[in-house]
Amino acid sequence: MLVDVRAEGRKLVTLPVVPLSMLATFVVTVALAGIASWSMAGLLDDAGAGMDFSPEDEGFQSVHFGQAGMVVLGVLAVGGEFAGNQVRTSLLAMPGRLRFLAAKAAVVALLAALTASVTVPLAFTASQIALGEYGMSLSTALDAGVLTPMAGAVLYWVLLALLAAGCTVLARNTVAPLAVLVALVLALSQILSMVTDLGGLLPDQAGSLLYLTDKENAFGLDAPQGGAVMAAWVAVVWLLAAVRFVRRDA
Repeated sequence: MLVDVRAEGRKLVTLPVVPLSMLATFVVTVALAGIASWSMAGLLDDAGAGMDFSPEDEGFQSVHFGQAGMVVLGVLAVGGEFAGNQVRTSLLAMPGRLRFLAAKAAVVALLAALTASVTVPLAFTASQIALGEYGMSLSTALDAGVLTPMAGAVLYWVLLALLAAGCTVLARNTVAPLAVLVALVLALSQILSMVTDLGGLLPDQAGSLLYLTDKENAFGLDAPQGGAVMAAWVAVVWLLAAVRFVRRDA
């Protein structure tokens, strides 16, 4: 299995779109975190002490900026296999369809974890710096226990990338998963959660409880439960994708 993961890893990092999507996610997320928090600092200057504000929550809003990048990473890491039936060549090199899918999933998870582990802490730091006097110092942040939601944010990005990859295997193309999931994480799930309480069980809404500790959920879910709901979505999607992939001709 380790050999399969290494082979898939080497193949993916040689595709320009994969490292580029990781780099773009990092740059855009950190930049937007700084810009948004700088704007927030200006609003706080104007509003004074009467504005309800949490520097910790502001720092983790940056996670939202990078969601689309995780979707793109998950889709592109898998979608190339279904362009021009490249998957047939891949299966010749790695017999065993479930082995192939497991290696793909492992590499997507590793790449997402690497991107998130660098981006989330630096975006949070950029946010606090941009907030100026309203931001948290390192010691204050550590005393506030930000490492736990920070780890939750990293896990959230990994699960989101896996969800995107699983949807791509299921759809066998890149267009539909990109369109649906980007719309979902950027706006659609938020709208649906305002229309119906069931929207709180959508993968990104439930998963965001991993890092937005003060976020309310209609079902009273806490961070571990929200993460479990999102993980269940990922598991179901990959199960359906595996069944279809095994039964269908390459």
